[in-house]
Amino acid sequence: MDLFFISNMIKNIISTFFQNGIWVVGFFYFLIKIFDNKTLKIFSKYIIIVVLVLLFFHSVLVSI
Repeated sequence: MDLFFISNMIKNIISTFFQNGIWVVGFFYFLIKIFDNKTLKIFSKYIIIVVLVLLFFHSVLVSI
């Protein structure tokens, strides 16, 4: 029973993270493609990292 719970929880964490994370990465990818600016590229890299970390913590908290 514990193995099923853990595997289901990990599956939910991964699926929630990637379902929401793809939108973040896609948004900043197209933002960089539209506006070719060096400062925007550096700034968006940091924002992507911060948002993905927050999404990961959110995915873990929702799945527990």
